[in-house]
Order: sequence, then structure tokens, then C-alpha cells
Amino acid sequence: MTIHKRSALLVGALVATSMLAACSNSNNTVEPSASNSASAGQSASGSPSASPSESAASELAGTLNISLPNASSSVWNAVADAYMKKNPGVKVTVDIKPLDGYKEWLTAQFAAGTPDADLVVNNEVANLMSDKKFVDYYPYFDQVNPYTGKPWKDSLDLAAMGINLDGVGTEDHLYNLNFESVQIVWMYNKEIFEKVGITETPKTFSELTADFDKIKAAGFTPLALAGDANSMWSNQAGWLVRIYADQYMRDYINIIRSQDQDYTYLPGIDDIWTYDPADPYNDSNSNVTKNELRQWKAVKDKEGPYKIAGNPAWTAYADNLKKLFSYTPDGFFGVKDDQAYQLFLTGKAATMVSTPASYFQLPKDFADETKTGAQGGVKAFDYGFFNMPSMEGAEVIAPARTIQIPIGFYGLVSKDAEQNALGMNFMMYLTSPEGYMVYAEAIQNSKDAALSGAPALKDITLPAEMTAAFADFTPIGNTEGYISAGNNLARGLNDYQPSVQDWVGSVQRFFAGQTTTEQYLNELQANVDKYLEPMLQQNKKELSDLDTPESRPPERK
Repeated sequence: MTIHKRSALLVGALVATSMLAACSNSNNTVEPSASNSASAGQSASGSPSASPSESAASELAGTLNISLPNASSSVWNAVADAYMKKNPGVKVTVDIKPLDGYKEWLTAQFAAGTPDADLVVNNEVANLMSDKKFVDYYPYFDQVNPYTGKPWKDSLDLAAMGINLDGVGTEDHLYNLNFESVQIVWMYNKEIFEKVGITETPKTFSELTADFDKIKAAGFTPLALAGDANSMWSNQAGWLVRIYADQYMRDYINIIRSQDQDYTYLPGIDDIWTYDPADPYNDSNSNVTKNELRQWKAVKDKEGPYKIAGNPAWTAYADNLKKLFSYTPDGFFGVKDDQAYQLFLTGKAATMVSTPASYFQLPKDFADETKTGAQGGVKAFDYGFFNMPSMEGAEVIAPARTIQIPIGFYGLVSKDAEQNALGMNFMMYLTSPEGYMVYAEAIQNSKDAALSGAPALKDITLPAEMTAAFADFTPIGNTEGYISAGNNLARGLNDYQPSVQDWVGSVQRFFAGQTTTEQYLNELQANVDKYLEPMLQQNKKELSDLDTPESRPPERK
């Protein structure tokens, strides 16, 4: 990963999941295995397939169907038209789907057989990725990109994508590609801040809540945030839930890091790593590998931050989280993304959680009466950004980080070898300097899209305005893409939907003051305990695998 028709970024980020929710478990960041050789002979269906085609682009023929959620038709049609001019034998169709219900639509396509769609966003359908329903990108990385004349991987900023090819083993797969980027920041109305006497943006959580008290007293909504189930799980509300949990649970890495003799252990990485929570990138996947079985064993054994009930860190975190969510709009649990955005857009709310895409999108939306609800749009106001204010206290381990990752989650439905190669050829064009310039310029000229951040691509040139804007956003570290207590327990268990649904109801009661902090954490603990085994089974693991976390679990159908 949303705000409907709002930006190209928020498609990826807010589906996010769904990024961003499911983003926390999507395969945008590779967890290395012991082997250092990349898989090269398997298709996404698991059966032997032909090597990626190296035929000239002009010889291609066929049809490619693009079915993305809440994306810009004008942008993707511009890319499709440019691609078809280079490949006259190919017909590219663009069929943009609504964000609401996209996961269900995509799942239904597979249930009915092989989908017509080729290029999709697949980060919300982890079960389909587990079943290898999408093309594995790894075998294509060594292919020469016909639009650059060099291996495709040489044009991809793999480090920025969180991909370490040296740690990719024969059982590792990459079923979606993330070459855009997102950095979650706070956006604020400078005029409201000035009106209530706030002269500096907040750096700490106590400063933020003090500012919010002034804003609320002046009759404004401090935080424009959606509170429906979708937002709580996978969008802005869910982002805040996970981002702030991270401050209290950074020591998770000492429990789940790969140990010597683990099947995930990688010499040259894991044997030199040392724990340093002051370094916001200390636990990045390129610095230390994680053993997922050790995490689930810690959940079962209630070890360290994986123990919820009766844990002072979880208590302090939950209390602060409840305070933060008290500054949201009236009727919070019924507020949807587009309604929350309208509050900010019309000057009724002082802040919202957003991305750099808003730098470009907000000026377009001030004049858009469908988004403002006002005839002719609304008067523009001056706006700015600030990073995540840090919670403070005895239980806090480190300053706040944010979600700052490559996004997109572009997956290709696995069909036959020829169709898979056609889809990959299109992706090579899109990520080439020529194709990406078409894409970027189409975004700049559109009314319904904005680029969220500097792309994780080499050799490309962006329009000058985009380049200048992205230089203003300071990195503070990333929480996304890690198997951690914050990501995998704070919103229910590991994006397992029955657990998520139970958690949404529980956290809504907590925020509404119907349950105490202790009761809420007891409910969350019971939720995790209840769903651990079925969640593992959905991911083709068993509780017995946790008895020997150093060993690779058996392959199960």
C-alpha cells in the first residue's frame, strides 16, 4: 500500500497492505536461507519452466491485462500506449479496479480458474503466494533487459528494495516487485498551527499531545484518521499501531535472530552482527537474518516482547496508543479514508498521516470538488511535514522509526512460459529509464496520481520538481518488512484474518473506554494464543516445527 483516487503511492501503500498491513508480511524483503544460490528452474506453479525469454522486444506478441487497485487509468494507459508502440504485436489493456473489495475480487478470479488479469497487486493474498500462483521474479533478474542492454538486476537498486541476492536460496521466491517507495510522515496545516500558537513541529509524543490539546480546544480535529476495520488493519491507523509498538519491542531481534546451526544462518552476516537499538537500521534484513520459527516459538512460550498480558512494555504502549487515538474525529470507528482526508483537505483537521505523495497531490485536490465536497473546490492552505514524534518513558527502547520501504507489490499471475515472459518484458520496460520516464511524466501531468518517493531504480531521471521534493524528507529508520513483535502481534496475529477481525473489535472497545488496558491486553493475548496453530497451518507449518527451530520445516502440500 486508502484514500480513493488519491495517489499512485497510496494505492501501493494503503492497500498495504495492505503495507501496508500485509506489507509487513509481503515478500518485498527477502529472508535469506542457508544456501547462496538463486532458484533458476522453477516457474511460479512449481513446475519446470523455460528460461526467461531473451527475444527482442519487437518480436513479442500477445495480450497483457493490467488490473490494479485504485490506480490512475491515465498513467497506466500512457505506459501501455508507449509499450505498444515499441511492441506492435502486443495488446495491453488497462482495467483499474476499486480498492474496496480488491482482495476478494482477486481471490475469486483464482477460485474460478486462471484469471484473465496478468499484472496485479498481490500483497494482500499471502495464501495465493504460498500456493505459487504468481511468477517468481528471481529467475529473470539475470536476463538481459532488451530496453537497457544489460542484466535486469543491474538496473534495480536491490539494496533499496531490501533484496540481498547473496542470501537467496533455492527455496526462496520473489512474487511481487517493489520499485516505488513510501515514507510515512505526518502532514500538517501550517495555518491551524499558527492560529493556535504552535511555532515548532513536535519532536516527542508529549509535545504532539500538548499541541493536539491546543488544537482541540480551538475547535479543530487534531488528527484526521479513519477508524473503520480496513484502516485499523491495513491503512493509516494500522500503520500507527505498528510504528509505535516498534519503540517498545526492538529487543525482539535478540530472540528471533538466526543462531549458529539454524537453517537460516548466514555466515559473514550473522556472525558479525551485534545488537544496537540506537542504530535505526541495526535489525535490517541486510544486516541480520531472522528465523521465523524462533519467532513463533517465542509467541508460544511468551518470551520477551512476545508476551503481551502482564508485560509493562505492552501496557505503556497501549496507554499511549489510546491517548493518541483520542484525538481522532467524532464517530471515529465509522470514519473512512476519504472522509478523513476531506476533513484535512477542507481545513477542519490539523494533521493527517501521509506520504511525500501529498506534496504533489494536495494542490490538485484543493480544486477537486469530488474530494472536498465543495463546489469549485476549497481555498488552498500552506502545509508541511514532520517525522514521527517519539514516545518516551522507562519502557521505550529506542526512538520512533517509520515505514520507509519500496512498495508497489506488482505481481504477475503465473500462466504459461510465453505469457510469463511477456509480463516480465513489460516490467523490464516499466523499470527502464525510457519506460519509467513515461510513467513519471504521466503522473506529473495527471489529476489523480502522485509519486510517493524516489524510486528504487538506477539510471533513471525524474522530472526536476520530483527530485527536489524528495530531497526534503529525512530518513529515520524503517519498521516495515520485519518479522517482529510489533508487526506480527500488535494488530492481531500475523495478518491472519480471523485474528485481525477479533482484534479490531477488541481495540475499538478499548479506545472507546469500554475495557481497561489490562482487559484489552488479556484479550489480545488470548487472541494470539487461540489462533497460533491455525495461522501456522495456513502457512503450511505445524506447532511441532517449533520444537526444532534450527531445522527447516518439511515441505507440505
